[in-house]
Amino acid sequence: MAKSKAPKNCMNCPHHEVVRDPDPDDWFCDDDKAIVCTLTPNPKKKPRSRFLSERSPHRVVMCAIRPYNLRKEATSPAWCPIKQQEEAQAVKD
Repeated sequence: MAKSKAPKNCMNCPHHEVVRDPDPDDWFCDDDKAIVCTLTPNPKKKPRSRFLSERSPHRVVMCAIRPYNLRKEATSPAWCPIKQQEEAQAVKD
């Protein structure tokens, strides 16, 4: 079996993007970040949301992350398009 090309951590993927995600109700969390996948459109996009991550055109992997925890909390989700592509290819083979 070939080694997986899907990253275990989204921070290692070239298709991730870190965006600002401040908490509008808490000044302490004003520097929060969100990680989004640029390969997948956001199925829960809310253009009028108070939260920046919900307004993102890309699917949110993790939101409301403290900046110093980005790598720790950015584990690759089950819906990762790279993982799904590899699984579909494995089924074909």
